[in-house]
Amino acid sequence: MDSYFQNLYKDAVNLLHQLTTPDGILASTIEADNYKRIWARDSIVCGLAGLWIEDPFLIDGLKNSLLTLSEQQHPVGMIPSNVLPGTDNVSFGSLVGRIDATTWFVLGSCLYYQKTRDQQTWKQLQPSIEKCRIFLKAAEFNSKGWIYTPLSGNWADEYPIHGYTLYDNALRLWGEKLFLEIEQQNEEIIDRILKRTKANFWPSEVIDPSLIYQRPPFQKAMKEKTQHFSAFILPGVYDQRFDAAGNALAMLLFSLDEKQKGDMSDYIASLEKELGTRLIPAFWPIITEESKDWDLLAGNYSFDFKNSSGDFHNGGIWPVWMGLFCYALSRNGLSSDVKKIIEAFLKAVQENKDWEFQEYFNAHTLKVGGKTQMGYTASGIVFMKLALEQANF
Repeated sequence: MDSYFQNLYKDAVNLLHQLTTPDGILASTIEADNYKRIWARDSIVCGLAGLWIEDPFLIDGLKNSLLTLSEQQHPVGMIPSNVLPGTDNVSFGSLVGRIDATTWFVLGSCLYYQKTRDQQTWKQLQPSIEKCRIFLKAAEFNSKGWIYTPLSGNWADEYPIHGYTLYDNALRLWGEKLFLEIEQQNEEIIDRILKRTKANFWPSEVIDPSLIYQRPPFQKAMKEKTQHFSAFILPGVYDQRFDAAGNALAMLLFSLDEKQKGDMSDYIASLEKELGTRLIPAFWPIITEESKDWDLLAGNYSFDFKNSSGDFHNGGIWPVWMGLFCYALSRNGLSSDVKKIIEAFLKAVQENKDWEFQEYFNAHTLKVGGKTQMGYTASGIVFMKLALEQANF
């Protein structure tokens, strides 16, 4: 690892330490837009970065984040999107509730216990996890194994992704599988759902036909020969856009076969041709005014419109998901792609003189954008380091 990346990594860990409070890990040090709070998603992602590098201070921060969130759990089982510690100021989402607050909470709790074997904290968290599981089961609506996310119902809250989403279902299934392992419960049902998920979100001819969710759209998607997991499934539609976070989680949950590895590597190369860089956007392709779902993007925001071409969710390059994507690639043996992505990231940081751990880079200009001092972004750099270590190993 070169000295520049080593220093960037140290700065990332230092920022995560600065964000860690007795109540948990804050999303950012800034006051704007409620970032100086315990966020289920951000705090747990930051906590997992600490967990995977075995940083005791950050592991404690993850534990306190989980406990703070569990104390404010809704009576029907939802985990808050964010909490202002020491107050009754709790949010479960603005325009729509955030289903990934609950899925990250279950996964974070299980990974925390799996690593630490902290029985006392597990006993405190277990009742909340059980309530989460009931809520998530209800969110399937048809009791067939996949949760159905409303428009704006996860981290990409100003972007038109909804239905049976890859990201939310990968999170939910990973957490559920870990919980069943920890509690030594029967995993037969979850294993069947996992097989069905992998088969449908990356359609191919070499699967058991009984696993297909809906045959006509499946067959159409299969003919398009996608090179990655699909972003979401709706009745009659397989949405084949690229979702970096969803693909990262899916690659951590499932092992890619050799053909999928080749396809994924080819897709990364095709992105480079379009972008002129190996950086990985959060979603691709960019939605334009001519796109069929432009209307679902144009008016969907809380504070101001951020999704101009290449910005924010609309093609923006988020280090957090790019880092997790790199870690997942590495775990699947695609170390050559990982090194090229991280080299491109370091180049982009060096060329941005106002670098302050911003949320994302613009896909066209590669200039930084969004809020600063983000734990999310610091976590992405930690994931990149883990990816390099995995690749070298």
